Amino acid sequence: MKLLIFINVILLIVVRINATAYEALNTWYHPHTLAMVGSGSSLHIAESDRLNPSLMFSNEQLLTIGYVQYPADISSQMVQIVLPRNYGTLGGTIRHISYGIFEGFDNNGSPTTNFSAGDSWVTISIAKRLFSGKLNWGASTGFLFSDLGEYSSTLLTGTSGVSLNLAKYNILVGLAIRNLAISIKDYSSAEINFPAILNLSLAKRLAYLPLNMALDIDYGLYNQLMTFHLGGVFELPYNTQIRFGTSSQRIDQLSQINLIRDILTDTGLGITITTHQYIIDIGTYIYGTGGSVIAIGLGLKL
Repeated sequence: MKLLIFINVILLIVVRINATAYEALNTWYHPHTLAMVGSGSSLHIAESDRLNPSLMFSNEQLLTIGYVQYPADISSQMVQIVLPRNYGTLGGTIRHISYGIFEGFDNNGSPTTNFSAGDSWVTISIAKRLFSGKLNWGASTGFLFSDLGEYSSTLLTGTSGVSLNLAKYNILVGLAIRNLAISIKDYSSAEINFPAILNLSLAKRLAYLPLNMALDIDYGLYNQLMTFHLGGVFELPYNTQIRFGTSSQRIDQLSQINLIRDILTDTGLGITITTHQYIIDIGTYIYGTGGSVIAIGLGLKL
């Protein structure tokens, strides 16, 4: 019965969020990453510690909260504190994703106790500027705790990145290795490939528009799949920013049925409003099937 329950939970998660093993490592937890559809690794954003820790640097203490509501009662949350120090910038982040509550059944199909599934991820990060800010280096490490009913697993995770500031050309180039992992406790003896990614990113501030364009290329080290992400951030008056993004995954989401839906598929849009003490974010992402994801974020300058 336990094996049957375990298989049912895995299948439900795969169907509901198209997940691979430990998908929590690549899930969006804040409107910044949601609205930019995974682009912006060479920009300073709320999830820089996860994408490329070298861009996590900050001149002020900041507490950030993010919440993302996916379809089918799946949600993710994050709480992060960033602390600038003389030797660099320190960060601590707690992330959680809930896959929902599932109905339990025995071998005869009779209902049993309901159970939940979720992942919790605790990380610490550091970012340091070198050569007067021309080169940045950063690293993040932590533990991912995954629970599927009665089953659990634990991973030691690590991400490292560098970024080069070509100020003469208003260009930032980043390189990061994400989701390196060592299993401490497994669900079973079955071999699982972790979703490690090699990321190359580029950000360019345009000369005649208040716009930062961002291009990311993700290469899966185990599945050998390459994904392109394109996004941007408009700098508007009154400390307002408009974020947008899309990716090469939109090709797989095209329905060939509804033209408007095909135009909007795999598209993210968000707004950031900054005041003297607060940073307010709202973002949305549209799936090709017509579904959408909503995210909100709040930053507090300490």
